Amino acid sequence: MLVLILLAIAMINNNHVLISNAESIDGLSAKSYIVVDGNGKVLISNHADERVEVASICKLMTTLLTLESIDAGVIGVDDKVIASEYACSAEGSQAFLDAGSEYCIRDLIKSVVIASANDSAIVLAEVIGGNEENFTKSMNLRAQELGMKNTLYGNATGLSGNKQYSTAQDTAIILNEISKYEMYQNDCKIWMDKLIHPSGRETELVNTNRLVRYYPNCKTGKTGYTDEAGYCLSSTAEKDNLKLTCVVLGCDSSADRFSDSVALYNKAFANYKSEKIIDKDLPIENDIVVKRGKSDRIQVVAESDYYLTIPRQGEDYTIEYNVKRDLSAPIKRGDVVGAANIVVDGEVVATINLIADMDIDKESYIDIVNRVVSKFGFVN
Repeated sequence: MLVLILLAIAMINNNHVLISNAESIDGLSAKSYIVVDGNGKVLISNHADERVEVASICKLMTTLLTLESIDAGVIGVDDKVIASEYACSAEGSQAFLDAGSEYCIRDLIKSVVIASANDSAIVLAEVIGGNEENFTKSMNLRAQELGMKNTLYGNATGLSGNKQYSTAQDTAIILNEISKYEMYQNDCKIWMDKLIHPSGRETELVNTNRLVRYYPNCKTGKTGYTDEAGYCLSSTAEKDNLKLTCVVLGCDSSADRFSDSVALYNKAFANYKSEKIIDKDLPIENDIVVKRGKSDRIQVVAESDYYLTIPRQGEDYTIEYNVKRDLSAPIKRGDVVGAANIVVDGEVVATINLIADMDIDKESYIDIVNRVVSKFGFVN
């Protein structure tokens, strides 16, 4: 197979203004922190791989497994489940469920996301895993699948007692994953809500993430606190198409975790921008030869847009377009016919499929005859 390699070199500016993973910001309370972009690129970090307790932030995994179980048909969002005595005896933040009463899965999810309810988290764990211990094993397996190499879950809530730890880096991974779910995004934006119990009693749910109300760019988030973990916050924010995930762990106070996060966001937004470097609506190639087709040329486009996070004062990147040169009909619109590699500092940071932008049917016998006649004329 012959492959055409086209190089599109974008020389924005040779001055690199990077906040490296070794650089930190003075005056923060957090013992460890990280800011990454939507593609997982580290923009700012300090002790991001240090294993620490993260308290209720571990409920990100509890919620993720619940949402994945709904997708898989294991449970239904409108299913009613019974709250156990064990779940209702949980310490810390609660939805104050009534043991023996039935609750809707949707309401339990909402109470975990908004109010960090430990009792609701355990009920979900019991429904999906049979018991909290089995569910915790699933949490750890899923963490491994996501590449969270420095995470060990001890329970579904993050309450201290069992051996457990995670890192700012791993927390960013899980938050990015769960933030793909529309239900999670919507629940994270709710400031106040109510859980109505079967008895008619009401529990007010107040969002533990103040950024939802006071920081306009905030999209999702999860707080955590225990004496061992300190005050923690994982959150996402977006401004001018730049999507960021910020994790601060081990802060001295609740106020610090929010002010630290805003300071990190401000630093990242001030120093970086998101630039569309691949546009799916613009042709990559207009003249790719197709053999044995009713048309002998095809147009190639990118399968999706791609935004690259770059320093505001510039960064060099290269796009390598690899387009197949031995295409034969039939070809359907959307068929993958190549790839575009985005290269930064000699490393491929992303690969985008290149696809056919039109259908080309295989030529018939009559098409072949007509083509020959058209080319050479009639023979008398």
